[in-house]
Amino acid sequence: MLTLDGWFRNWRALAGIFLLTLGACGTLPQSTLEGVDHPLAGRIWDPVGARFVGLPELRQRVARAELLLLGETHDNPEHHRLQLELLSAAVDAGQRPTLLMEQFDADQQGAIDEALRVGRDPASLLRGWDAAQYRNVIAKAIGAGLPLRATNLPRDKLRPVVRDGFVNLSAEEADRLSLRTTWDDAREAFMASVIERSHCGKVGPQLRDGLVRAQRLRDATLADSALRHLDGGAIFILGRGHARRDIGVPRYIEARRPGTRMFSIALVEISEGLNDPGGYERDRVGLAPAYDLIWFTPRAQRPDPCLAFAKAAP
Repeated sequence: MLTLDGWFRNWRALAGIFLLTLGACGTLPQSTLEGVDHPLAGRIWDPVGARFVGLPELRQRVARAELLLLGETHDNPEHHRLQLELLSAAVDAGQRPTLLMEQFDADQQGAIDEALRVGRDPASLLRGWDAAQYRNVIAKAIGAGLPLRATNLPRDKLRPVVRDGFVNLSAEEADRLSLRTTWDDAREAFMASVIERSHCGKVGPQLRDGLVRAQRLRDATLADSALRHLDGGAIFILGRGHARRDIGVPRYIEARRPGTRMFSIALVEISEGLNDPGGYERDRVGLAPAYDLIWFTPRAQRPDPCLAFAKAAP
């Protein structure tokens, strides 16, 4: 069992796995994808209407959104290709959305702006992410003259939250971020179960609760960043867990700016033997689906993430 101190010693390795399993990283060749012949691969499912939709309808629906959230699994190259496709379609339609990226920490915005000023690739600034996975979508945004905005809470801001709670966060700031009004016992229990599964059962109650707090603050901070850049529309590249309407970024945005036109797409890897689209992303808080659409993709080949937790445990 990982202790709190042991988890912090293995922060970099385990944080990457946590991001992936919540998903949530140069681009992987096509041969590394599994399940390209799966009957759901490439199809788009509307969980509200319980039907498949085509690309024309997809584009019509996302065009009406002030904020389009594209929830990825970070190491899947097909997810990044689809994100590029949707960004390109928006640009081709004459839109000029801001590109919001979880992969950049908010304190990097100055460095990003300077890189753009001198003609340097901002992807080189990514911390702990595979730059090649994101280089094409960043290049598209730059080539189209779109604003590029860093949104994520730096990791050094999360450590005290995991260890000590929200004691360093003023009541005024917690209220501004809607940390309390968005949360309840059902969401706490749901997120705790997600943390336990994503950490392969190698997490005790104290650490689990700390990671739930960290995830809440990350979602609230990502939402705060998005709310600053909705004029003219925005496309948000982020992990699939953050794109959930029931517990993720959309919930915090709705609490602070009711009626915001958001559209959340989950890029979901297929599972061998599971051909029913209704069998995916079924766990949720409340009755409404967690996403507006699910876009099924092949799986990226990767080692068993639980092996890394076993190695990291003291």
